[in-house]
Amino acid sequence: MKELQEKFSLTYLFIAHDLAVVRHVSDRIAVMYLGKIVELAEADELYHHPRHPYAQALISAVPVADPTAKAMAGREALTGDVPSPINPPSGCHFHPRCRFAKDICRQEVPILHEASPGHHVACHLVESGELLVDQGSTGETPASGTELDGDKLNEAMRGNADLKIEPPVA
Repeated sequence: MKELQEKFSLTYLFIAHDLAVVRHVSDRIAVMYLGKIVELAEADELYHHPRHPYAQALISAVPVADPTAKAMAGREALTGDVPSPINPPSGCHFHPRCRFAKDICRQEVPILHEASPGHHVACHLVESGELLVDQGSTGETPASGTELDGDKLNEAMRGNADLKIEPPVA
Protein backbone atom coordinates (compact mmCIF):
# COMPACT_ATOMS: atom_id res chain seq x y z
CA MET A 1 0.00 0.00 0.00
CA LYS A 2 2.79 2.44 0.88
CA GLU A 3 4.65 1.67 -2.36
CA LEU A 4 1.52 2.23 -4.45
CA GLN A 5 0.78 5.41 -2.52
CA GLU A 6 4.22 6.83 -3.27
CA LYS A 7 4.39 5.57 -6.86
CA PHE A 8 0.97 6.87 -7.94
CA SER A 9 0.49 9.74 -5.44
CA LEU A 10 -2.54 7.97 -4.00
CA THR A 11 -4.63 9.06 -1.07
CA TYR A 12 -6.19 6.37 1.10
CA LEU A 13 -9.00 6.52 3.57
CA PHE A 14 -7.85 3.79 5.94
CA ILE A 15 -10.35 2.88 8.65
CA ALA A 16 -9.13 0.67 11.48
CA HIS A 17 -9.20 0.11 15.21
CA ASP A 18 -5.57 -1.01 15.41
CA LEU A 19 -3.61 2.18 16.09
CA ALA A 20 -0.28 0.38 15.70
CA VAL A 21 -1.16 -0.30 12.05
CA VAL A 22 -2.74 3.11 11.54
CA ARG A 23 0.47 4.79 12.67
CA HIS A 24 2.53 3.07 9.97
CA VAL A 25 0.04 3.58 7.14
CA SER A 26 -1.20 7.10 7.79
CA ASP A 27 0.23 10.58 7.40
CA ARG A 28 -2.79 12.24 9.04
CA ILE A 29 -5.12 10.60 11.56
CA ALA A 30 -8.65 11.38 12.69
CA VAL A 31 -9.72 9.72 15.93
CA MET A 32 -13.47 9.17 16.07
CA TYR A 33 -15.80 8.35 18.93
CA LEU A 34 -19.42 7.38 18.18
CA GLY A 35 -19.08 8.68 14.63
CA LYS A 36 -17.67 12.11 15.54
CA ILE A 37 -14.10 13.26 15.05
CA VAL A 38 -12.61 14.08 18.46
CA GLU A 39 -9.02 14.67 17.31
CA LEU A 40 -7.32 15.27 13.95
CA ALA A 41 -3.59 15.72 13.44
CA GLU A 42 -0.51 14.57 11.57
CA ALA A 43 0.35 11.00 12.64
CA ASP A 44 3.53 11.87 14.56
CA GLU A 45 1.84 14.84 16.25
CA LEU A 46 -1.10 12.70 17.36
CA TYR A 47 1.10 9.92 18.71
CA HIS A 48 3.47 12.27 20.51
CA HIS A 49 0.92 14.85 21.70
CA PRO A 50 -2.56 13.31 22.03
CA ARG A 51 -4.90 15.86 23.57
CA HIS A 52 -8.38 14.35 23.67
CA PRO A 53 -8.84 11.92 26.60
CA TYR A 54 -10.14 9.22 24.23
CA ALA A 55 -7.10 9.55 21.93
CA GLN A 56 -4.83 9.41 24.99
CA ALA A 57 -6.50 6.20 26.16
CA LEU A 58 -6.31 4.62 22.71
CA ILE A 59 -2.63 5.41 22.32
CA SER A 60 -1.84 4.17 25.81
CA ALA A 61 -3.49 0.85 24.86
CA VAL A 62 -1.23 0.21 21.84
CA PRO A 63 0.73 -2.98 22.62
CA VAL A 64 4.45 -2.60 23.28
CA ALA A 65 6.61 -5.09 21.38
CA ASP A 66 9.27 -5.22 24.11
CA PRO A 67 8.63 -8.42 26.15
CA THR A 68 10.65 -7.04 29.08
CA ALA A 69 8.51 -3.90 29.35
CA LYS A 70 5.92 -3.53 32.06
CA ALA A 71 3.08 -3.87 29.56
CA MET A 72 0.28 -2.47 31.72
CA ALA A 73 2.16 0.45 33.30
CA GLY A 74 0.93 3.84 32.14
CA ARG A 75 -2.24 2.39 30.61
CA GLU A 76 -5.48 4.30 30.86
CA ALA A 77 -8.34 1.83 31.12
CA LEU A 78 -11.65 3.28 30.03
CA THR A 79 -14.55 2.63 32.35
CA GLY A 80 -18.21 2.24 31.55
CA ASP A 81 -19.98 0.93 28.51
CA VAL A 82 -19.92 2.47 25.05
CA PRO A 83 -23.15 4.47 24.69
CA SER A 84 -25.60 3.64 21.92
CA PRO A 85 -24.77 5.42 18.66
CA ILE A 86 -28.51 5.43 17.94
CA ASN A 87 -29.24 7.32 21.16
CA PRO A 88 -25.96 9.03 22.11
CA PRO A 89 -25.60 10.96 25.37
CA SER A 90 -26.13 14.70 25.42
CA GLY A 91 -23.16 17.02 25.13
CA CYS A 92 -19.84 15.38 24.45
CA HIS A 93 -20.55 11.78 23.50
CA PHE A 94 -17.45 10.65 25.39
CA HIS A 95 -18.41 12.26 28.73
CA PRO A 96 -19.88 9.07 30.34
CA ARG A 97 -16.46 7.40 30.01
CA CYS A 98 -14.22 10.44 30.55
CA ARG A 99 -12.61 10.76 33.95
CA PHE A 100 -12.24 14.51 33.45
CA ALA A 101 -15.86 15.25 32.46
CA LYS A 102 -17.47 18.39 33.86
CA ASP A 103 -20.99 19.82 33.62
CA ILE A 104 -20.25 21.57 30.31
CA CYS A 105 -19.26 18.20 28.82
CA ARG A 106 -22.67 16.76 29.72
CA GLN A 107 -24.56 19.74 28.30
CA GLU A 108 -22.79 21.11 25.20
CA VAL A 109 -21.37 19.34 22.16
CA PRO A 110 -17.72 20.42 21.80
CA ILE A 111 -16.67 21.82 18.44
CA LEU A 112 -13.54 20.70 16.63
CA HIS A 113 -11.11 23.58 17.09
CA GLU A 114 -7.46 24.08 16.21
CA ALA A 115 -5.55 23.56 19.46
CA SER A 116 -2.21 24.14 17.70
CA PRO A 117 -1.31 24.53 14.01
CA GLY A 118 -2.77 21.54 12.15
CA HIS A 119 -3.91 19.82 15.36
CA HIS A 120 -7.68 19.87 15.92
CA VAL A 121 -9.46 18.69 19.07
CA ALA A 122 -13.12 18.55 20.10
CA CYS A 123 -12.91 18.84 23.89
CA HIS A 124 -14.19 21.59 26.16
CA LEU A 125 -11.37 21.03 28.65
CA VAL A 126 -8.61 21.21 26.05
CA GLU A 127 -10.17 24.32 24.50
CA SER A 128 -10.40 26.09 27.86
CA GLY A 129 -6.92 24.97 28.95
CA GLU A 130 -8.35 23.05 31.92
CA LEU A 131 -6.91 19.68 30.85
CA LEU A 132 -3.26 19.82 31.78
CA VAL A 133 -0.45 17.29 31.65
CA ASP A 134 1.46 16.38 34.82
CA GLN A 135 4.79 15.00 33.64
CA GLY A 136 5.73 13.75 37.10
CA SER A 137 9.39 14.77 36.88
CA THR A 138 9.16 17.84 39.11
CA GLY A 139 5.89 17.13 40.84
CA GLU A 140 4.56 20.41 39.45
CA THR A 141 1.71 20.78 37.04
CA PRO A 142 2.95 22.61 33.92
CA ALA A 143 1.28 25.75 32.67
CA SER A 144 -1.75 25.60 30.40
CA GLY A 145 -1.02 24.35 26.91
CA THR A 146 1.75 21.93 27.94
CA GLU A 147 1.81 18.94 25.64
CA LEU A 148 2.68 15.34 26.23
CA ASP A 149 6.35 14.77 25.46
CA GLY A 150 6.62 11.90 22.96
CA ASP A 151 9.67 10.31 24.58
CA LYS A 152 8.11 10.47 28.05
CA LEU A 153 4.86 9.03 26.67
CA ASN A 154 6.74 6.14 25.06
CA GLU A 155 8.68 5.51 28.27
CA ALA A 156 5.48 5.61 30.31
CA MET A 157 3.85 3.17 27.93
CA ARG A 158 6.81 0.84 28.48
CA GLY A 159 6.46 1.32 32.24
CA ASN A 160 9.77 3.13 32.62
CA ALA A 161 8.51 6.58 33.56
CA ASP A 162 5.86 8.24 35.67
CA LEU A 163 3.49 10.13 33.39
CA LYS A 164 -0.03 11.04 34.38
CA ILE A 165 -2.72 13.06 32.67
CA GLU A 166 -4.31 15.14 35.40
CA PRO A 167 -6.97 17.83 35.47
CA PRO A 168 -5.93 21.00 37.28
CA VAL A 169 -6.53 21.24 41.00
CA ALA A 170 -9.01 23.97 41.85
